[in-house]
Amino acid sequence: MTNQALPNCDTRLGALYDGPIPSRRTGAVYNAFSYPTKIDPEAIATFIAAHTSPGDTVLDVFAGSGTTGVAARMCEKPTPEMMRRASELRLPVEWGPRHVVLYELSAIGSLLGHTLCNPPDPAAFEAAARRVIAATAHGYAWMYGAQGPSGATGSIRHAIWSDVIACGFCDAEATYWELAVEREPLRLRKTTDCPSCGRALKLADEPRVADVVLDALTGDEVAQRRRVLAHVYGRTGKTTWNRAPVPADLELVERVLNEPVPTSVPTEYIRWGDLHRSGYHQGIERVHHFYTRRNLIALGALWDAIASEPEYLQDALRLLVLSYNASHSTLMSRVVVKSGQSDFVLTGAQSGVLYVSSLPVEKSVIEGVQRKIKTFRAALAVGRGGTGTIRVERKSSTSLDLPDESVDYVFTDPPFGGFIPYSEINQINEAWLGSTTDTSEEAIISPAQGKGVSEYGILMKQVFSEVSRVLKPSGAATVVFHSSKPDVWAALGDAVTSAGLAVERTSVLDKTQVSFKQVVAEGSTRGDAVFLLSRRDVDTAHEAADEDLDDVIAELRRLHGPGISQQHLYSRYVALCVQQARPVASTAPAFYKRVGALDTVGL
Repeated sequence: MTNQALPNCDTRLGALYDGPIPSRRTGAVYNAFSYPTKIDPEAIATFIAAHTSPGDTVLDVFAGSGTTGVAARMCEKPTPEMMRRASELRLPVEWGPRHVVLYELSAIGSLLGHTLCNPPDPAAFEAAARRVIAATAHGYAWMYGAQGPSGATGSIRHAIWSDVIACGFCDAEATYWELAVEREPLRLRKTTDCPSCGRALKLADEPRVADVVLDALTGDEVAQRRRVLAHVYGRTGKTTWNRAPVPADLELVERVLNEPVPTSVPTEYIRWGDLHRSGYHQGIERVHHFYTRRNLIALGALWDAIASEPEYLQDALRLLVLSYNASHSTLMSRVVVKSGQSDFVLTGAQSGVLYVSSLPVEKSVIEGVQRKIKTFRAALAVGRGGTGTIRVERKSSTSLDLPDESVDYVFTDPPFGGFIPYSEINQINEAWLGSTTDTSEEAIISPAQGKGVSEYGILMKQVFSEVSRVLKPSGAATVVFHSSKPDVWAALGDAVTSAGLAVERTSVLDKTQVSFKQVVAEGSTRGDAVFLLSRRDVDTAHEAADEDLDDVIAELRRLHGPGISQQHLYSRYVALCVQQARPVASTAPAFYKRVGALDTVGL
């Protein structure tokens, strides 16, 4: 497996693809909104500047949060890091404005892309955001009030709630907190003895207590897991503290339960699909069931306050609230135990899933959104002041409203098969917007949607056919992709070749942060493959080749160094398979097993 000559590829771009592509996943844009973004805007900007000239048109057919548009804007005002990297790689870069068209199917993604790429004045936004926080705090700060251990008045930073477990032998009830949490050193027990009957309990499998309650927002009866306040973390002045709940905390919870919920709160049914779990999603039927009553009221109050601000600022203000919402405001927020830490580590929702732990966390929404104002202002400033046009289309990319041969460069990051069901995850935020994603043309493998690899492949073919149609003969496309499954890679390869596109170069994205599924999935891969595509006849001479996998592994190690990780080695393997139009014959687990066997015998 060797790289072929690259007759249609500017060889000066070779250095951009020769080594792992850095993905720092830092900066204002990523930090402002926890939305799937795999490459830092500075890195994407370097790709855009290297492949285009000022005034050229750039397209992203799976735009997500609009990072490609932000990156194009940055080409007008390059950062020192961008200029350093371009100089280091000796890239043929001319900085200046580019024109961008972004296609994104989701409601939240398209709104985010439009707002970050065509932002309002950052200073006006910050002033309005602080007014929204002040108005909400004036009416509802009391909901997060608490006394510290000394009795001094303070406020809740966050509170840990706990499931209630019923012993599978004697039906005695106890909180998960009481049964699982062990101090000095801190750990969560997986097994323990029932305090009543003494029988051994496997906590993950023991039944949770559920109560049939009247949903005050809908009038329906619903069986929901019983959750009780387990521990409170607060602040008095500059002093932080934590303690067990006291009667005043429980009285406050009861008072909040009697507080009216703002009418702006969404109550739509959750469109459950591939992420539904009958256990921890028990009783979560509608959007508002993902929240504690306290956080639901606070979010509704923030939403109502936004309506009083100037209309041109309202989208940015809504995105500010939503940037905190799904990751931190719901029952999906959690605490984890880390080695060497004497107390729990606070974190947000797990990416790519809708997991609710047995110890969900209720964070102070008002305080959390307030902390994000400066970060969000900085994100708006990145996309401010450019002369290049950025158009965001909330449409499917299976039919682009663009003339033939009108695009100079494409940078895109397609959905990875069934890896993340974006529409199912996005619906929590989109419910607040009152507009959810049309899933009929969502490129995904989803049993819940009735879409297998075949349906996914058909949609990908349609998209890449459109990419080929609108791409200029001299144009190029950079595609970032990831999968551990050969049939998904086959779908991508078929989509590329059937569209008359060829792989000119390949590389690997050196990801420093990965999704939850990439960490825990069997045979997962951590380095995304990066392809440079061009319009030319596809060389299929390698399709019938049947090289021994051992020889392929040896050649890859020769090309990329013996110290390359198994995950990056697999990404290189599938990248070259796609490049040479051959089937991806090995799954990631089988590939890793073979690499391990070769290492054992010293090959």
